[in-house]
Amino acid sequence: MSLIHYEDFAPGETRTYGAYGFSEEAIIGFAAEYDAQTFHMDAELAKRTLLGGLAASGWHTCSALMRMMVDDWLGGSACLAGIGIEDNRWLAPVRPGDCLSAETRTLEKTDLRSRPDAGIVKFETILRNQNSVEVMRQTGSTLFARREPLKELPPESPRRAAPPAPPPRIDDRLAALPDDYARAKVGAYADLGEKLFSASYIRAYAQAFDPFPFHLDEAAGKNHVLGAMSAAGLQTACCWMRQFIALRREAAGGEVPSRASPGFANLVWRKPVLVGDRIRFSTQVIAKRPISKPGLGLVQSLNTAVNQRGERVMDFTAAVITPLAS
Repeated sequence: MSLIHYEDFAPGETRTYGAYGFSEEAIIGFAAEYDAQTFHMDAELAKRTLLGGLAASGWHTCSALMRMMVDDWLGGSACLAGIGIEDNRWLAPVRPGDCLSAETRTLEKTDLRSRPDAGIVKFETILRNQNSVEVMRQTGSTLFARREPLKELPPESPRRAAPPAPPPRIDDRLAALPDDYARAKVGAYADLGEKLFSASYIRAYAQAFDPFPFHLDEAAGKNHVLGAMSAAGLQTACCWMRQFIALRREAAGGEVPSRASPGFANLVWRKPVLVGDRIRFSTQVIAKRPISKPGLGLVQSLNTAVNQRGERVMDFTAAVITPLAS
């Protein structure tokens, strides 16, 4: 079967696919590894949280979408790498027994002067449950190989404005957490520790959610454009969440207070995470404000991942809903 190349995508086209089911066991299993909050872990205690019952981690939903894409069309494409996720919104809880389907629309294509053999395609995807309720909306970009290299290079792209600089850094681990709105301090920074990405750890996630050969096999990784077996980009983001929850558990002295998130934005995978890499994660509060729902506020953060060579491999901004009063 011929692979889907960059040339084959057409802005405005839509793909509808998938039937991904969430069991209680799978929801709890994913959360135990990456997002161990009460509303993802305990069906009875979850009834007394903001989500009103057991629900999948948002990162689990993102990972499920990746698996649906790979199974339906992305696995049969000349995909080289994910570039990033510009915007991801979690709109409704995903419950045990839910079955999700996806609708992906091609938004735009970008030719590259630096890579005449490849181009970037931007997609918007909507996930809906069996009742047609929209549970997630995501806009992301992927690098695809071209069938034929460009013969004429495109003009120089206009330079994008630099993102706003984060506030001055204040090393204060507790004030960098969203558990207590009053304690959270703009500028507060926390080192979240590091995680070793072994071949077995990379493979376990990839087998479940992103089974491209270069995530599963070291020999296949050497033949890929990255030159080595690499972690799925979403696994790196999930590991940030894992480290973030670990710090929150340490700060709470045990059970982590449940805090919901409306989503994240500006996620960029800047360098591949390769077998043997040690990735250090961090978070910094960049803004906070009350929201329209009485008694609740929003804490926004800038989150980063850096390898043992000091190279930034990922960054994104996120938001957490938290009570105004502890």
